[in-house]
Amino acid sequence: MSLLLSAAAVAQLCTGCDVSFEALDTLGASDDPAGVGMIADVLRIGDKGYLVSSEVLGGVVIVYDTAGSYKRELTQLGDGPGELRGPPRFALGTGGIALQERFAADLHLFSSNLDFRKTIRLPGAGGSVRGDPLTGGWLVSYSFGGAGADPGILLLDQSGDVIRTMKPGAESSSLSGPTGDMIRDADGTIWIVSVTGTLEAFDQDLGLLGSLQLELPGMDAWDPSTGPAAPPAMVTDVHLAPDGAGVWVFALAPVVSPNELRNQQSAFPAIDQLFDSFVYSVALDSEGLSLVGTDRFDTLVRPLRDGDLAFDMVDTPEGDRRVRVGRLRFTGPGR
Repeated sequence: MSLLLSAAAVAQLCTGCDVSFEALDTLGASDDPAGVGMIADVLRIGDKGYLVSSEVLGGVVIVYDTAGSYKRELTQLGDGPGELRGPPRFALGTGGIALQERFAADLHLFSSNLDFRKTIRLPGAGGSVRGDPLTGGWLVSYSFGGAGADPGILLLDQSGDVIRTMKPGAESSSLSGPTGDMIRDADGTIWIVSVTGTLEAFDQDLGLLGSLQLELPGMDAWDPSTGPAAPPAMVTDVHLAPDGAGVWVFALAPVVSPNELRNQQSAFPAIDQLFDSFVYSVALDSEGLSLVGTDRFDTLVRPLRDGDLAFDMVDTPEGDRRVRVGRLRFTGPGR
């Protein structure tokens, strides 16, 4: 049985609104030595192309050109300068590119020309990294891990030096566990969402402005004593809403369990048969956070953190898994 809400039960992002993904380019060819896994991260680096990481690549980051052709490996597995032990998330700042290993305490900085600059040791395990629109540097969250380190956020300048350390109040919970993503808007509001869907908005001093627990598909099947009946939903990204009102939160969720699909067919199911993507529109006003609506994609769509650019993953007829880069198309009143 599906863990997801039926399509008819899903409210639109707003009355008369619709969001779709228009694929434009595919990264990699059939002889691409890298490929991608189930959870990839992608960064567009202007006329230099794209960076791609995934769980099957481990500490190796792949560079593609703007035409989507494989160019080279930017990093390799290891503990040396610019080497990684696990797949990173990316963030583009005015001063270059930050690579943050999930659940590790290392943040690696590269120049805009993809030259390694330095590694920064965080106070705790890294959660999320984003370019900061107000300083041109980066916002970096960290949570558990480290010797008694409390969760917090570092504001780094364009050289990677710490400008400020911010600590949330006791009432905040989004930083107490794995952070799904984080963003700061042009007004200075900081939005943080946990992997399990706790969304919080903060002022520039990390004073809590509002909190909302998103009802992710499948989470009701979670039994604290035995775990989920099938892999539950997981938040992947938070993105500024295209209409300028609040944010969109992206999550992936299983359509059916892998075992169920294996029983239905001999071949391992394609990725678009396993997972869908959900997007939640959330607004902030004087009363706090409110859910405006939701929408759904039938592939693993994630925003590229660059305007309306996005990506998803698909399986080719040959059995290879590829990243497609495209655009989020938002239609609604006045558009």
